[in-house]
Amino acid sequence: MMWTVAPWWHWLSMAGFWLVVVLVAIWATTRLFPAGDPPPSARTILDERLARGELDIDEYRHLRHELTAAGQGRNT
Repeated sequence: MMWTVAPWWHWLSMAGFWLVVVLVAIWATTRLFPAGDPPPSARTILDERLARGELDIDEYRHLRHELTAAGQGRNT
């Protein structure tokens, strides 16, 4: 029985096959187990606090104005 070394393209195709297997596994994992919902925005949190009664309307308006000013780069 005589052993020979496989041509370079056999090694390349084997490496390519395993690369595809790993990439498909990563893709499937990210689709089955997504990262989750993004965190709520500051405006959403502010609205929720007003709805729960943690803020009065004047404080809400002041904080909303501060958020708007900070978003436009005019934080005074």
